[in-house]
Amino acid sequence: MKFYHFLTVLFLITVFSACKKKDAPLLTSVEGKWRLAKVEGCFSGQGAQVTEKQEIVFHGNQYALFINDVRINADTFHIKQVNNENVLTIGENRQFFVTFTTDAIILTPNISDACIMTYGKLAY
Repeated sequence: MKFYHFLTVLFLITVFSACKKKDAPLLTSVEGKWRLAKVEGCFSGQGAQVTEKQEIVFHGNQYALFINDVRINADTFHIKQVNNENVLTIGENRQFFVTFTTDAIILTPNISDACIMTYGKLAY
């Protein structure tokens, strides 16, 4: 009888150790409303504090930048893959590499010594 208890315990340990918590899926689209959460890098390498409410909205192929709820800029945008990297182009010439996480997008400008900006997803 003890042998069967041992087998039951061994079976349960095996089953539960095989169970794995599913990771949250990565975001795959910039569609929606995003708020600036963090600024890293920059020329000094120290980053910058986020002192103003900065939000961007991507809808269809339209982009809008708001600072403290005032629209500062609006233009078109598109994303394409270049050498296995997502490249976001706003207007004709502003380019960013886009990294998707489970709850944010990271925009890295296509110039050296630029600030890397992390935006968190907001309800839209």
